[in-house]
Amino acid sequence: MFETSETWIRLQKLLFQFDEPTSRLYHVNIVSSLVLILLVVVVVGRKQKRPFKAILRQWIFRKRYWWNHSAKQDYWIYFLNALFKSFLFVPLFEGSFQVSQAVIRLLVHFNQGDLLNIPVTTPALVAFTFVTFVWDDFLRFLQHWVMHKVPALWEFHKLHHSARVLTPVTLYRSHPVESIFAILRNSVSLGVALGLFIFIFGSSFSLWTLLGINGFGFVFNLLGANLRHSHIPLGFGPFERILISPIQHQIHHSKEIKHYDKNFGVSLALWDWLFGSLVFSSQAGKLSFGLNERFRTSLWRHYKDPFSSLWKRGAARWGAKKERDEKSLS
Repeated sequence: MFETSETWIRLQKLLFQFDEPTSRLYHVNIVSSLVLILLVVVVVGRKQKRPFKAILRQWIFRKRYWWNHSAKQDYWIYFLNALFKSFLFVPLFEGSFQVSQAVIRLLVHFNQGDLLNIPVTTPALVAFTFVTFVWDDFLRFLQHWVMHKVPALWEFHKLHHSARVLTPVTLYRSHPVESIFAILRNSVSLGVALGLFIFIFGSSFSLWTLLGINGFGFVFNLLGANLRHSHIPLGFGPFERILISPIQHQIHHSKEIKHYDKNFGVSLALWDWLFGSLVFSSQAGKLSFGLNERFRTSLWRHYKDPFSSLWKRGAARWGAKKERDEKSLS
């Protein structure tokens, strides 16, 4: 008799996310993306004087777009990562509780052993929700930035950038090691917010939510978050100084050297502006995606080669160090 019913339920939720409000693949987010696509098609059609149906056929209704080598790998990785998260990474999901308890103990220590117990009002709830959204977005930016800047971590993040065709499922194209970092980051984000809320308000954790998720995050998802991993040219114009548009993230996936390490942000453009990595959609030009280097194509090598690269790099450093030590002794 299996005692893993919760595990199977978790796997179902990860595989079939159309009814999960926290997912980009939630049906409401998909519908909003389709509406935005239609609006962009109308604008582009008028600008280029092209038939509406011709653009739709070129952008959306093409088998080669949804069923090519890159897209098929996206689907396999989506499935495998759901398995990993359901059966192997379960203990990591408890990290947010541990973090929240540590935050509460720390803050209580500096407040003579008491919670603040400030009454929860609607303005305070909305303000705290916004701060939580900004805090989580910063941690997402920081993790993304580190995955690019630290060579050892880039070996794992390469998998995400190896996609030659961007589809909404490309979001889930990540190496299991990167998925572990994402779970740990989420534990810190949620745990700190949870601990801080209980310390300030002295009550069970609550946020201003829409369909059970952070209201600000939900609104961002409605603004075409699914189109970030696509070829749909949706920009936000002057608002790109505030929010990262789909085109801006497509620039992040560009093969052009001038676009390397640009637009790390998930929702807010603030962090890229502070780090000097912000590029606007007006600077995009014609984009092609993937890596300029020769890169593994089989799924097995996607998973194995980062470890092989790190082993070779470590062996080379050890050999160089050993050679220096021998020279110094001679």
